[in-house]
Amino acid sequence: MVTRQDSSPIRLASPGRSPARAQQGHFFGRILAILALIGLVALLLGAPRAVEAQAGTPFEVLAEINGLRVANGMTPLSENQYLNIAAQNHANWIAATGQGGHTGEGGSSPADRALAVGYGGGASVRVTENWARGPGLTPYGVVYTMWAPSSAHINNMLTTWHNEFGAGVALDGQGMTVYVVKFGHVVGSVPPQPTSVPGGPSGTPAPLIQPIVTAQPNPDGSVIHVVQFGQTLWGIAEAYEISMVRLLELNFLQEDSPIYPNQELLIVAPNLAVDGAEEEEPETPTPTPTETRTPTPTRMPTRTPVADFVEAATPTEASNPGRNVLVNIFSGDTLWVGIGLVAVSLLGIVLLFVTSSRLK
Repeated sequence: MVTRQDSSPIRLASPGRSPARAQQGHFFGRILAILALIGLVALLLGAPRAVEAQAGTPFEVLAEINGLRVANGMTPLSENQYLNIAAQNHANWIAATGQGGHTGEGGSSPADRALAVGYGGGASVRVTENWARGPGLTPYGVVYTMWAPSSAHINNMLTTWHNEFGAGVALDGQGMTVYVVKFGHVVGSVPPQPTSVPGGPSGTPAPLIQPIVTAQPNPDGSVIHVVQFGQTLWGIAEAYEISMVRLLELNFLQEDSPIYPNQELLIVAPNLAVDGAEEEEPETPTPTPTETRTPTPTRMPTRTPVADFVEAATPTEASNPGRNVLVNIFSGDTLWVGIGLVAVSLLGIVLLFVTSSRLK
C-alpha cells in the first residue's frame, strides 16, 4: 500500500491576539501617549489665569473711603492710576505668597512700589498704605470694620496730607479677599483742604467721627469710657491724660489692637477696700477750703501721617512669572487636572510597552 506524503510544513496557531489586533493596540497606545504629553506641555507652559476678587472692586473701596471723608466734612481724594497699579501689584503678591504686611516683594516699601511703576515721574513722593485680608470681605466691611477702629488706618483715610489714592483687590488660593489702598502725594503738590461743601463720588452713607467726651468716675472710683465711631486709642489716652502704656495694660490690649463702637475701656481702676481693715478716726477734723476747678476743654488728637519718604527711587524687580506659574500649577482645580494628565500619560506608556513587547 502506497502512502501519500505531504511535504508542506504544518503551521501551528500562535496564542494571544492576531498581529492585526496587536498592531491596532500599538497604534492607539501611541496616540494616547502623544495626547497626554501635549496636555502636560500645555499645562506647564500655559500662563496663569487671572483671578478676580468676588467681594469687591478697587473703585468700590475708593468710593467707600471718599464717602467716609465726605461725611466728616473733608474733600474727596483723587484717584491716581499709578497708585492703582502699585496697589494691585502688592495685592497680587500678598494673594500669591500669603505674606501680608507693608514690606513687599524684594523688601520693598509702599513708596518703593509706587515709584517703581512711575508714580511722581521721578520726583520725591510720600506714600502710605492700608491693607487687609478676610473671607468675603466687602469694601464697606474693610473700611468700617477693619480700618476705621485702627488709629493708623483711619488717619490714612482721613488724611489732610495726601491728595491722591489708588486701590487693588485680589483673591488668594483660600478664597480670602485682599485689599490694598495707597495714599500719596508728590512733594510740592498742594494737599486737599477740609471744606464744608464736599463733593465727589461716595459709597454707603458713613457715620460721623464722634468727639471724645470724658466719662465721670463711678461710685467705686473707676472710670470707664464707651468707644464711639472713629475714636482711637491714642486719642482716648490723650483725652483722659493718661499714658498709652497704662491704657493698654488696663485693657489687655496692644498698640495695634482694634477697638469698636460701644466697646468699654477701663481708664481708672476701681478702689478696692481691704477686708477686715479698721479705719482710724481722725483726732480733730479740720475743715479745708473747697478748691474750685475750672473745666478744661477736651483736646482732640492730631492726626500725624506716618509716611514712607523716598528721595530717589530704584525700580523694584518685576513680579516673578516662574513663581506665578508654579502657583497656578499646584493650586486648586489645576492640580487635579495635572494629576489626571499624568495618570493618562502613564497608562499610554504602559499600553505602548505591552503592545510593543507582543509584536516582537
